[in-house]
This record gives sequence, C-alpha cells and structure tokens, in this order.
Amino acid sequence: MPGRDLAALPFLALPFLLAAASCAPRMPPAPDPIAPAALTPDVRIEQSLWLKAGGRAFLGRGVVVKRGSRLDLLVLAPTGNRLLTVRNDDGIVTSEARAPGLERLNPRFLLADVRWAFFAGCDPTAVAATGAPATASLERTCTFGGTTVREVDDPATGDLRHREVSWGGLTARLDFLQWAGEGADRHPVKVRLENERLGYEWEVQVDAWKRLE
Repeated sequence: MPGRDLAALPFLALPFLLAAASCAPRMPPAPDPIAPAALTPDVRIEQSLWLKAGGRAFLGRGVVVKRGSRLDLLVLAPTGNRLLTVRNDDGIVTSEARAPGLERLNPRFLLADVRWAFFAGCDPTAVAATGAPATASLERTCTFGGTTVREVDDPATGDLRHREVSWGGLTARLDFLQWAGEGADRHPVKVRLENERLGYEWEVQVDAWKRLE
C-alpha cells in the first residue's frame, strides 16, 4: 500500500474524519442507505486499510459482513479490539462506539464507502434511462435514488476499473486496482477511494473474501 510513513496510532482516523465532515457547516447530507437485501453476494470480507487525511497517513483493519437484509462493518484497532460497529439492518442504520468520540460519527458516510467499494453498481447490460443493451460499451451511468453512478470497465479484462458516485454535491471516486477469483466469486482485491470535498482518501487490501451460505 502507498505511504509507508504511517503513524502508529489506533484506527480512529476515518471515523473521526467522517464525524467532523458530517458536522461541518453547510455540508451536504449523508447518502440514503440502500437496503442490504438488494446487494449481492452474501459475504464476509476481512481487509487492511490505508487512510490519508489532513496530511497524515494511518493503517487499520476492518471486517464487512453482508447477510440477507443486514450489512455490518466492524472497525478494529491494531490490537484487534473492536472500536466501532456500524449496521444497516433492512434500511435502519445504527452504530455502537467503544472508543470516546466515535459516537459523533454519522455512520451513513462509512456505509456508503463500503457499499460502493465491494458491491455491484450499474447493470452492465443496460444503458441508464433507455434499457438498451450495452454489451459493446465500457462505460455506463445509472441512478440509485438521489445518487448518480458512472462506471468504466477495463477493456483488457472486462473488470470494473473506475466508479464515480455523486450525491448532494459530494463525489467519491473509486479505482479498482486488482481483482481475483473466477465467475460468481470474482471480487475486488485492491480498491482506492478519494473524496476531495471531504478531504480524505483510502486504499483497502482484501485479505480474506468468503461467500456465506
């Protein structure tokens, strides 16, 4: 991962950053949660995270578990202690903080990042607003409620290469740097996200990906 001058601090940077962003004056609202039941596949993802914000870089770990109508994100300290649990249970979003200050977090920002990094976006077989076949196109645009998504595929592999997600004046840009697996088990291994307006960027490395029965 980039940026080896990493501070040896517990993984608090991303939640604090998002908490500050959600409290900033005139900041656009967090995106509406998407019902987990609409996301596929059911999966457990263990990941390493590199984050840069405010001119500093940090390392941390996270676990994402999506099963049926529930999506959980666990934020862990380097020691493995759980710092934060964020949950989307059939559209109802809650969070449980175990470290001072994390209760200020608006969890919808964090869930949005997870959703767009690991789960499907536009239907690659249709063009937005027309429904026409798009099998020859490497680019597509679609909407989810008030969120607009633009995607670009890698012409060499057909894998998703770039995803741009915009809502309420905010835009998150994701680059999918590495993929692994075959068929239904094809999944991103390395993803980088940048949100210029909120002032942060991160890169995740998937250490374990397990589909749940």
